[in-house]
Amino acid sequence: MNLFSFSRKGKAEKRSLDAINSTTTGKAINARLPNLPSQPIDVYSANSAMQLAAVYRCVSILSGTIASLPLQIKRKQDGYFAVDEKNELYGILTRRPNNRQNSFDMIQNAIIQMVNSGNAYIFIRTSFGDVSGLILCSNNSVAYDKISNRYVISDAINHISGTFEADQIIHLRNKSLDGGYTGVSTITYAHRVLSIAASADNQNLQTFQNGTKVKALLYGASGGMAGLDALDYEQTSPVADRVESQLNSGKDIIAISEDLKFQQLSINPVDAELLETKKFSVLDICRFYGVHPDKAFAGQATNYKASEMSQVSFLTDTLQPILKQIEAEFNAKLIPDSVAAIYQISFDLSALYQTDLTTQAAYWKALHELGVLTTNDIRHKNGLPSIEGGDVAMISCNVAPINSAKIRGEKVELPKEK
Repeated sequence: MNLFSFSRKGKAEKRSLDAINSTTTGKAINARLPNLPSQPIDVYSANSAMQLAAVYRCVSILSGTIASLPLQIKRKQDGYFAVDEKNELYGILTRRPNNRQNSFDMIQNAIIQMVNSGNAYIFIRTSFGDVSGLILCSNNSVAYDKISNRYVISDAINHISGTFEADQIIHLRNKSLDGGYTGVSTITYAHRVLSIAASADNQNLQTFQNGTKVKALLYGASGGMAGLDALDYEQTSPVADRVESQLNSGKDIIAISEDLKFQQLSINPVDAELLETKKFSVLDICRFYGVHPDKAFAGQATNYKASEMSQVSFLTDTLQPILKQIEAEFNAKLIPDSVAAIYQISFDLSALYQTDLTTQAAYWKALHELGVLTTNDIRHKNGLPSIEGGDVAMISCNVAPINSAKIRGEKVELPKEK
């Protein structure tokens, strides 16, 4: 080995050592920053999907809205169904289904499991033949055998283990592909859209975490083959270090030798159209979850009437099918066939129709004038006590049958009181 080769080898080793030191130093400086995942990002799990703002909001609005509706047991009397507060299921459905959760938490987490995992399983605990509690099984603790129509549960958290018949499990399914036996999570259907949105978020994180640093190449202006006049690594490396340090310091104008060219490699967020990608990703996510963009704060141009109609659309197109599914499953599993015509379990939808005070006043007035509700009925629904004489049904006298004497202009005699 000649002296020239030994010298080049020593310089190469020195460069490697300097690179290691600089990398170590950089890690020490940026120790607070998390390691960024590589691109692209595949979203398959609920944990990664819920990190997206649009997914979190859609799941939150679905589960929270459904859980806020009272699920009540009703008994048929005088031709209509009225809430049966004396039934043993009333306290389980409206107050405390088990010793760990209240009714809101159980329904909310059941909807979250159904949407994100595809299936939610509620174990029906009985005591002496009567329902004593409803327990939402933990994630990945239940296996359903379609052939035997049985459920195998191994839930260490809720202390449930064994094989159970179908009537002992309330099974809430997401959209199915096998004929309705098991559900498939929305994340599986929306995998491509969620991966695009997650990759765009990760690109934003990389851009802003690095301070939108510019990445570039410095190379010889001649662009020719290596020769005596060509610039080698030994000469361009110090210039690259100087340019990088000046860019990091915030300097906008940097001077380099005319023998070198600066070729930018990084793409700014505007060129990559990240903002447009994120905008349309939110709309696609809302389509998969069936949530109107207004409820996901997508910033759509709208007015009061459009917002009101979006609420109606959300109720009829998104919530109503899920509510009917839950009601049908609860009725089938909790109410025996012998009394199915007398009892029913249903949601109280009155909370969904809350609007401004003027509209509410017109609504109560119309029902009062039609004799549907008495004065005390309206007061009770607004949290007010009864008043004397408020239990009498009232009806407006401004209308009459089309062939009545009042319409023909004849004198009408009122019936005399006995």
